[in-house]
Amino acid sequence: MKFIGRIFLALVLAVFAYVGIQYLLDPRPIEQLIGFFTEPNDTSFKGLTPRETISGDGSFVLPMAKNDERTIALKALEAGERYAAEQNSYALIVVHKGVIQSEWYAEGWNRDRLTQSQSMHKSILPILIQAAIEDGDIGSLQDPVGKYITEWADDPRGAATIENHLHMSSGLLEYPFALNPFSDAFLWLFGSDTTPVLLRTPQDWTPGEKFEYNNVNSELLGLIIERATGKRYAAYLEEKLWRPMGADRAELWLDQEGGKAHSSCCLLAPAMDWVRFGMMLLDKGKVNGTQIVRGDFIDLMITPAPFFDWYGYQIWLGYSRELNPRSPVLAGAYQRTEPFDADDTFYTSGYGGQRVYVVPSADLVIVRMGPFGGRAPVEPTWDNTFLVNTMLRNRLEPLREPDEGLQPE
Repeated sequence: MKFIGRIFLALVLAVFAYVGIQYLLDPRPIEQLIGFFTEPNDTSFKGLTPRETISGDGSFVLPMAKNDERTIALKALEAGERYAAEQNSYALIVVHKGVIQSEWYAEGWNRDRLTQSQSMHKSILPILIQAAIEDGDIGSLQDPVGKYITEWADDPRGAATIENHLHMSSGLLEYPFALNPFSDAFLWLFGSDTTPVLLRTPQDWTPGEKFEYNNVNSELLGLIIERATGKRYAAYLEEKLWRPMGADRAELWLDQEGGKAHSSCCLLAPAMDWVRFGMMLLDKGKVNGTQIVRGDFIDLMITPAPFFDWYGYQIWLGYSRELNPRSPVLAGAYQRTEPFDADDTFYTSGYGGQRVYVVPSADLVIVRMGPFGGRAPVEPTWDNTFLVNTMLRNRLEPLREPDEGLQPE
């Protein structure tokens, strides 16, 4: 027994020695793992460091409806605010016909406070890719990614197109959720040098044959933007979208000082900036008097992928009357009690129910921000269609009668 005990002790000491050496070489993964358990929803964002600033002047200011100017019934707006509070939301902003109908914040939150986008950031990528195409820095969406990721120039992974990555159909391995701080499944996001990890992601299936949600696709699109334009991702985002959009200051999470910006998540911005982004999508690429990208590209961006009706270019679609088949595995954020009333509803989506809902036929934009971390940040009662359908059914010039109990005054 003593011999077995010594062996066990030696193994334990070896593990501690290994972890200690790895920590000295790169403390970031272990620190991130500790933060995952101790501060899963850190609203100070101290775990998302270092960061790079995206400057903005906040010049695009939407008017606020007065009581007698609302075009959505007050009772519906109040119902939306109650629902936001019940769902532990941080912010809810409803814009109809270019006018703010309701702007609500939880205690401690306001128009200036940064929020965590999670995967809503992904929906910015197609806009920047298209801007680079219009500038001539990227040839087309059909370019193989190996043209820009030169490490893959003669690799089968390089044959997948930019469009494949936009559609989440690159064929790259989808890393499983992992808490091993030394595994690639952890280091692609939490390492202090993520590019080598991304570039060693293996091919898992043939590009273009199916949809498989994969953060690596989005991280590589950010890398392609940097390499194609010769500019840092933050600088290009600021130049092509943020400042023209009239947005406020935002911040990007980096893997290290001066390193790669994460482009699959973690853009920190005020909720009102997501309203501005939604207005840009609603108005076919135009916002704050500026055409950001061609209007026909927005149509392409929100066209269903050939093999998955619920997704376009890094954006979710609510067109189908059938529930998104991935809903049961997405932490409750896509569950619903009924379909969207408007068949042209689409939305950006981030873990924890971060949302920008856009309904072109109703000239409606709704932004909801809330808890973004931990194992289950979405309440079990979350309904993905409630906010949209409540506002649609209670316009003061409705296409059909408002819901009983939410009658306009």
